[in-house]
Amino acid sequence: MYIPRWNKVEDAETIRRFVSDVGFGALVSPSDAGLKVSHLPLLYVNSSGEGVISGHMAKGNDHWKVFDNEQESIVIIQGPNAYVSPEWYKDQPAVPTWNYGVVHMRGTVTAIHDDEWLVQHVDELVDFHETGIGEGSKEASYDEIRTKMLGGIVGFQMTVESIEAKFKLSQNRSDEDRTGVIEALGASGDGQSVAVADLMRENGAS
Repeated sequence: MYIPRWNKVEDAETIRRFVSDVGFGALVSPSDAGLKVSHLPLLYVNSSGEGVISGHMAKGNDHWKVFDNEQESIVIIQGPNAYVSPEWYKDQPAVPTWNYGVVHMRGTVTAIHDDEWLVQHVDELVDFHETGIGEGSKEASYDEIRTKMLGGIVGFQMTVESIEAKFKLSQNRSDEDRTGVIEALGASGDGQSVAVADLMRENGAS
């Protein structure tokens, strides 16, 4: 991924928070038939080395059959993105552009069929995303539904070996220009644009 120096993100906590907030990504793996691509909810823990990505997919999705803990796969975490108009800049001339956040994580992947691991993983995934929704309590039927679904899914873990993170958030513009972009995006009423404005604020823009 092309990353100008002003767009490069290296802080581990910033990356962890971004990946966790998005919580969804594209897993891309090589196979004899070409690239396999699956879009999945994911959990990231950066507890050792570059960390571990865990997830699961339907057993009917043959993507898991290429997981051999040897070939490199990539997870692409695409965050909010928005069009940026040159009309929002004070400094002219200027051209239209696009602001966004994205993280690439590479590593080998192992398929997991162990029921105990799958139960723990599904519970962690549900608990993480249910936090802040109502009382965060599971329905009484949750355990029964979860048990039934275990036979139809395959878990996986990626041992992350390298991370590239890029936040393209008008860092190469003046403070006044960045403030103009934040104000315009924040007032747009568009969810993606507002999220980009928030990301700009969280990462040093006015």
